[in-house]
Amino acid sequence: MARILVTDTFTGEALASLRAAFPNDLKVSLSPLPEAQDLMDVEYLLIRSRTQINEALLDQARKLRLIVTATSGFDHIDLSLCRSRQVQVASTPEANASSVAELTFGLLIGLFRQLNHMKPLLKNNQWKDALAWGEELQGQHLGIVGLGRIGSRVAQIAQVFGMHVSALDPYVGDEVFTRLGVERLGLMEILMSSDILTLHVPYNQETHHLINHHTLPHLSPECILVNTSRGAVVAETELIEALELKQLRGACLDVFEREPVGHTSKLLTLPNVVVSCHVGAYTKQAFGRASAEAVAKVIHFDRTGECLDPIPEPPAPR
Repeated sequence: MARILVTDTFTGEALASLRAAFPNDLKVSLSPLPEAQDLMDVEYLLIRSRTQINEALLDQARKLRLIVTATSGFDHIDLSLCRSRQVQVASTPEANASSVAELTFGLLIGLFRQLNHMKPLLKNNQWKDALAWGEELQGQHLGIVGLGRIGSRVAQIAQVFGMHVSALDPYVGDEVFTRLGVERLGLMEILMSSDILTLHVPYNQETHHLINHHTLPHLSPECILVNTSRGAVVAETELIEALELKQLRGACLDVFEREPVGHTSKLLTLPNVVVSCHVGAYTKQAFGRASAEAVAKVIHFDRTGECLDPIPEPPAPR
């Protein structure tokens, strides 16, 4: 039986590197739900977010030593259970930072410049005089919730656009804010002052429904909410209500509480909402980087016993 099991798609180049390092110990499966017989002798497991690491899987994988998820998010993994079973867990946190950050601004520009409305206009033989005026990013106050790798990249791009940038992240030191030239704000301050509020946090108990009926009223009616992190960070029903009541100017969403989002969702019909289908990391470049990084981490662990980019215990807030 294989010592290494791959449960999702990886690049051919990455798999070739894995086969070269483990010529007789590799099994590649396109199923995110591995069979019990495939888990019996597995020591190393390479996954993406479709594979749920839970008690049932770990009970079948008694020899498991390392899980590498080719993602930056890790809410599909029961980390506390892995620690109790002495299974190390690593991610690929650098791989999709640029991809998600670029999509963040793509969605924003789509909303500010009304890109969704232009093709229907042209099909109806209309022109720009049928549109409201667009707006620039320059001069807007961008509030970033979560100043990790993706949030930091968003901050850098925003400053190139000429935006004023502030951030909320109780787990990041002042030196990071200073290095990025970003103002540190508390929750109420960033909610009340942002023209655009963008979310770049992991999903966990602390961030579940962070944006809800308690926090939404503190946003300006002219504020735009952007979520390219995880859908359940936002209470979707309450967001829809705020958008319908014009308590919020608009929203840009790549993620939803339920995915795929239902075709009857009001988010698909509201004119002040721009959506995409969880494609933040869905670029050739991000896929290639994540594949290569994940494979390199398995090979390194096997040779040295060292786990690169382990998912750490949550730090205490500052």
